[in-house]
Amino acid sequence: MKTRSIISSIVAGVIGLAALGCVGMWLLWRTMKTPATDSTPVSVEQAYVFKHSGDVSNAMKIFEAALRQQPNHSDAFHGLAQARRDAGDLRGALTNHNRAIELDPDRHDLYWERGITYMRMNDFAAAIADFQACLDRNNQFANAHLGLAEAYRAKSDFTNALEHHNEAIAMKPDSDWFYRERGNTYRQMNSNNLAEADFAKARELKSAR
Repeated sequence: MKTRSIISSIVAGVIGLAALGCVGMWLLWRTMKTPATDSTPVSVEQAYVFKHSGDVSNAMKIFEAALRQQPNHSDAFHGLAQARRDAGDLRGALTNHNRAIELDPDRHDLYWERGITYMRMNDFAAAIADFQACLDRNNQFANAHLGLAEAYRAKSDFTNALEHHNEAIAMKPDSDWFYRERGNTYRQMNSNNLAEADFAKARELKSAR
């Protein structure tokens, strides 16, 4: 069973790396070939390669190495926050989110990612504030409407949840994800016919891709 688990992990890693494409695999190879030290220039992009392949431990090490070289690198704090969240360290992630936003308060995506962390912490009021701050900085960022919809749904405020679901779908009508999530909200409202219609639309859009 242990051997099978190891083989499964290797296969999953290869599949993840293949999804990153040739550039991502080259960055990963270069990082493994020349491990970062305090005197080696560190690329934040390399850390993201590890993160997206599921290797959050190495991602965190490279983000931290980047921050030793550039202590005010907002994107390194941003990436480290996401990696720590993936590792389950929500408090550590929040500390890094806060620092990234302190350094670069006009970046809408920083608020979006911190909002996701607040959702994982079940702090829905804080998540709503961050998703709204994201929209205040980029009113065309449809994912922020989805975040608001999910946060309001978690609070059983279905009126506001549906308002933001509808805004998200109006912005990205070809997103199967958006229809599926609105379907989940309808299901929680016991509006099963509307839920099934949204799930059917989500399947149609996904199969058309």
